[in-house]
Amino acid sequence: MAKSLELRFGTSLGKTKAMSVKDPILDLTKEQALQAMNSIISLNMFQIEGTNPYATTVGARYVERVVNDIFEVE
Repeated sequence: MAKSLELRFGTSLGKTKAMSVKDPILDLTKEQALQAMNSIISLNMFQIEGTNPYATTVGARYVERVVNDIFEVE
């Protein structure tokens, strides 16, 4: 089962944008996640068509992905 950390941000247009981190540290506290997210926000290095996709914090969560192959052509 693959786990990732999903950091959810509010954009400068009021929408939600997620950033996914593969193979994260699995025991982050709320304070650690907020600190990391605030660091990303303070860098202000992302702009997509004049919009800041990472303007505010919305939340953070761990996501587990399960893949069950039906078949695969070799």
